Amino acid sequence: MAITVLGLALEEWAHIATSGGVVIAVITYVTSTLANKRQRSIDNAIRYWDCHGKLFAPNGYIRSNVKAMEAGTYNRDLSDIEMEVKFNEFLSNCEHVALLQKAGGVPKTINAYMMGWFAKKIFPELTDREKAEPYWEIAVDFLRETKLEAERLDTFPKEKRIAYLKKNHFR
Repeated sequence: MAITVLGLALEEWAHIATSGGVVIAVITYVTSTLANKRQRSIDNAIRYWDCHGKLFAPNGYIRSNVKAMEAGTYNRDLSDIEMEVKFNEFLSNCEHVALLQKAGGVPKTINAYMMGWFAKKIFPELTDREKAEPYWEIAVDFLRETKLEAERLDTFPKEKRIAYLKKNHFR
């Protein structure tokens, strides 16, 4: 004689418990996956803002030249050693953002918006030697791509720009 509880055999209760456990496991997996995706997005945003902060450091290259860029008088002075040190640090920080972008942590769209105006001013000031230098290749390509994407963004009507900027840029 089989033991029953509430009219169901123990084997049936075992099937119900197993099915319930599977449902709970699936819900836990989906919830965890969504939470991890959200956390990855937050982590990528934090990494981006850290890199971006270095690019726009108070005494860094961009902040030291922004007034001249705004006035249309920006020209890179290769004989200004202090500014060239800042420029090399700027290129190094561009590499960090470029590597974050290549790793899928941030798309070109946010860089075009956040850095495009500056890339359009700075890229033409790169020397032929810097453009040919294999050890600046990532930074130079990043500036070129950011400049081109910013020029594309400039052609968008306001509605398209807003849609372009509304998406989650940090995946």
